[in-house]
Amino acid sequence: MPARPEGVYADSRGQWYFKVSLGKDGLTGRREQITRRGYATASEAAKARRELIGRLDAGLVKPGAVALTVNELLDLYLDGLDADQRLSPKTRHDYRVYAQTYVRKPLGNRKVRDVTPELILTWQRRLLAEGGAKDGRPLAPNTIRLARAPLAGAFRLAVSSGVVAVNPLMHAPRPKARRSVPRHWSPEQAREFLALMEGDRTYPVWAFLMCAGLRIGELVALRWNNVDLTEGVVSVVEFSTYLGHDVVASSGKSRDSIRRVDIDRALVGVLRAQRAQQAKERLAADSYEETGHVFTRPAGGPYHPQYLSRLLGRYSEELGLPRLTAHGLRHTCATLMLANGVAPKVAAERLGHSDPSLFMNLYSHVTPSMQREAADKIGAALFG
Repeated sequence: MPARPEGVYADSRGQWYFKVSLGKDGLTGRREQITRRGYATASEAAKARRELIGRLDAGLVKPGAVALTVNELLDLYLDGLDADQRLSPKTRHDYRVYAQTYVRKPLGNRKVRDVTPELILTWQRRLLAEGGAKDGRPLAPNTIRLARAPLAGAFRLAVSSGVVAVNPLMHAPRPKARRSVPRHWSPEQAREFLALMEGDRTYPVWAFLMCAGLRIGELVALRWNNVDLTEGVVSVVEFSTYLGHDVVASSGKSRDSIRRVDIDRALVGVLRAQRAQQAKERLAADSYEETGHVFTRPAGGPYHPQYLSRLLGRYSEELGLPRLTAHGLRHTCATLMLANGVAPKVAAERLGHSDPSLFMNLYSHVTPSMQREAADKIGAALFG
């Protein structure tokens, strides 16, 4: 009776299978082996085993966490981000949300080794067509880009740890983003909104967002000790963001977030009225939360960014205007500056944009009128 080939075994159904030991995995510390079943003869199983060993020796198959699932890989990656804090708390929180909402259910139980570029493309197309959140609405390409981020990071870890040889997302292109004009109000709509809101206690919030162009996380973090009403200057040095419902301090959106923003006399007047209103509320309240913030609730304490955005959306609809979030007022400010001849570099610096060229691409819908104005000025200079 011929000797059984090394690593080849018979199962209870009369078929053959083989095993290849890979030692311990460097990522999980588990001892690994590959098992392949379903061969009719011992020689077929032995041949397949030799071929697999050859591919392993050639580096075509990486020895790694053979049984590791995508969910397990995500856990290792996300827990590692929290441990070394390489990314901001906001980014780490968002990665967990995107992984939970869009990745874990459709891909989480898949073996890491079985995830291919074709599978990633199928997943993306399904999100584009059917969505992945509770409401089932199709996702925008930019949302899919965000959903890919934690998965791409997890597979970079898998490659560096030898679990897989290639990151499948490198060969699965992201959906092409559709170019769109940022939602904003026209100058007439902006003036109408401020006129209708005048006298409301939130009027200073909307006026300041539209005139100064701050991000909502910058506005709710702004304190009086960073406002010089005599010189008409606001120093943007404190930032906030939210993790779920909790508002936490942030380091800012970009390296250019810390900046000086000049404000005109009308806005200075609005802020003086805001400070006087706070003084009245402080005297009237049984208990007042003193934090030094410029924009506060009736009993003191800063606003929650999401509350202001939802409130603006409700107000704008009630007043018959296009629905905007607080970020839409920032877009409105940018559009107003460019349409009224403010140099793009100055406008970008005022808004805290790190790259003026990206800023201009975002607001390219305003540039045709600027081009016409430039042509008219050149013609007047040359031909009178």
